[in-house]
Amino acid sequence: MPEHRTLDDHLPFALVDVFADTPLTGNPLAVVDVSHLDNDPPVAWMQKVAREFNQAETTFIVRPTATAGRDVAARLRSFTAGGTEVFGAGHNALGAWWWLFETGRVTRPDDGGRVSQQIGDRESDVLVLKDTIGMVQEPARFGERAEPAAVADALRLHVEDLDLSLTPQSVDTGANHLLVAITDTAALARCAPEKAALVQVTRACHAQGFYAVVIGDERPVTDVSARFFNPGSGLDEDPATGSAAGPLCARLDHVGLLGVSKRLTIAQGESMARPSVINIHLDDRSRPVVTGRCAISVEGRLRRGEFNVVR
Repeated sequence: MPEHRTLDDHLPFALVDVFADTPLTGNPLAVVDVSHLDNDPPVAWMQKVAREFNQAETTFIVRPTATAGRDVAARLRSFTAGGTEVFGAGHNALGAWWWLFETGRVTRPDDGGRVSQQIGDRESDVLVLKDTIGMVQEPARFGERAEPAAVADALRLHVEDLDLSLTPQSVDTGANHLLVAITDTAALARCAPEKAALVQVTRACHAQGFYAVVIGDERPVTDVSARFFNPGSGLDEDPATGSAAGPLCARLDHVGLLGVSKRLTIAQGESMARPSVINIHLDDRSRPVVTGRCAISVEGRLRRGEFNVVR
């Protein structure tokens, strides 16, 4: 028989605005600390909490697994408001680490230091700089290309609105996203996804969402504007998407459009009145490093709840 187990009264949580310098801008993230529990809370409970917070993602800080490396400082599990678990290292991880360091739950290393995190069954580095935090992603895996006409239809655009100097392609640096180049900011503003069609295109490419970007005519590319859509995971639009910034940086470098500095700045979120700035570069192992600042806007405690633990 299932045994009812009662959560501790003290489940600290925070709302952290990621890729932002001031509260109420950037991409809001809910963070919940359950690392004192012996086992992960049931997935159904975490999904309910994520739905309650109703942010793009809610990240739970859980105890590292027995197989984690000795240097792993924390393990993260992240869920969208629609209940989908996500595994990339973007805003969901950066905001959690900002809170862990700001509250002293994890000792912040000196400038240039690193700590290790566990997301799913993967371990990766968190790079700590003087005033920013960087998420080190995986080297890019280039996936399937999408038919431009189907992409344009899914965004309710014309094929002429697509910049086919960068053909639509899925790229994975920890999370697989479909990268779609748009001709200009006016066309980007007109994107109005037809949800069912967008989900169909992304699933055909084994991708999670659309990253629509304007790369412009300047060469090398140093600054872009972007919007992200992922209705298949319950996320109609996202104000800042670090897990898609890595694939974009890697793709631009792969086709020779990134400068020798291998750095990129992405503006996102203006369409949602949540302006965000993502800085990203490739390290000497061709791994994207997504960096940004955060602002803590709310801190509190979840009240007592109950969930079933099956022995």
